[in-house]
Amino acid sequence: MSEPAQMIVQIRNTWHALLPQERALPRSRLYDLAPYEIETPWCESLTGYINRLGWTHHIPPRALVAQEIVPRLDERQRLAVPVGVFGTKWAMSLNGAGVATKPWIGVLSHLTSREDLPLLTLPFWVGDLSPRWQLRETPAWCPCCISDWRANGQPLYQPLHWMMRVVTLCPQHQTPLIDHCPHCQKCQLVFASRKTQPGECTSCGHGLGNDMNMHSPQQVSDEHHTWQEWVWRILQELQATCSRTGMIPWEAFFRHLAAYLREQKGHSRLARAAGIDRTVLYRWIDPADTYSPTLEAILKLCYVCQVTPFQVMNGQLDPRQLIVQKGTELCPPLPHRQNRRLDRERCLEALHAALDDKNEPLALSHVAQQLGYEDARQLMYHFPEECKLVVQRAREYRQQRKVQRLAQVRENIQQVVLSLHTQGIYPSLHKVQFFLPRGLMKSPEAREAWHAALRDIGFEP
Repeated sequence: MSEPAQMIVQIRNTWHALLPQERALPRSRLYDLAPYEIETPWCESLTGYINRLGWTHHIPPRALVAQEIVPRLDERQRLAVPVGVFGTKWAMSLNGAGVATKPWIGVLSHLTSREDLPLLTLPFWVGDLSPRWQLRETPAWCPCCISDWRANGQPLYQPLHWMMRVVTLCPQHQTPLIDHCPHCQKCQLVFASRKTQPGECTSCGHGLGNDMNMHSPQQVSDEHHTWQEWVWRILQELQATCSRTGMIPWEAFFRHLAAYLREQKGHSRLARAAGIDRTVLYRWIDPADTYSPTLEAILKLCYVCQVTPFQVMNGQLDPRQLIVQKGTELCPPLPHRQNRRLDRERCLEALHAALDDKNEPLALSHVAQQLGYEDARQLMYHFPEECKLVVQRAREYRQQRKVQRLAQVRENIQQVVLSLHTQGIYPSLHKVQFFLPRGLMKSPEAREAWHAALRDIGFEP
């Protein structure tokens, strides 16, 4: 060994001898990113944390999932991941008690060296209830919260309660949560596919705060306000209990409810007052039945009875609290969905304007959004012919744009191939894709255009 090499080895050995072993901690592959508001009702969601982890590493969250998480799952779990995991309700189920939640948390905990990530899911808030119907299909948000956080320099993130179906109003601003971008009318992807930032639309990149809210505020009834305030109070109680004692078991709730109803013989009266089918209520309290009610159904039952879930769990039921004596609710009625009166003249005018517009044709869902409807079902029911024409016009426009785009792709590839050939460079796939937008050559149409360009200059692909 040469003298310089011996000196390097000696210095290295001396340094390792001086370094305390207890300070040589293992390093995580990804940043040790701390979740926001953990163990509080404003706790960050798991999918929101994955999004923020991707943005912190300056890569799209979808790429982080595809490159770091999915490859580390075992083979059976990888095969169970659907093709559309990045934008569907399957990905949203990671915030609940889905079959994939535990393996994904295990991989994330290993990558970040964090042990508190299970607290970002609903089981550590609402207990061991069935995950059925707990979560929305796509993320929602409060525009007022995003605007306030941005104005005050606070971090922007996705709280877990924004993902819950039972929460429809913001607990702080008492405004409805929205799930469509006011600018492009699209739902938000669970895992963003681009380098957007928190508080920006995953499709168009525009801000999701109040400054971009292009719709008039929805009118919320007093009954709905009362119901949502009660829901938030109960959720806070559940979350605080989970933080102290761990995951809540609901077996005692159904056992005490069954015992009380058997004693009072009040199944029919309670079912009628709570708006639940009597046979369904029997399934709730049948220990041999595998049926499990949703969180929203349980909260509605407790709401009309003016009891909390913990009072039922502890057996604190008496004829004054539960309504089996009167068969009527003891609180303001639950909000019912109100049928809007259809303005036929205004709807027809909007449909005709969409058909006569010389600019880019609007999709039928966008026309419905402009009219203030959540979807286009009412328009399709009352105006089937006009809606059919709007859909056909939008489809033809998209097909035309696709043809134009593919023609432009073929032209660009042909120019790159000819330019490389003129310089005496073989136009291989690697060389060609270097001069084109990233990922373009992965499409079959682009590969076909490259093969055609090679044949035109005398090469066999």
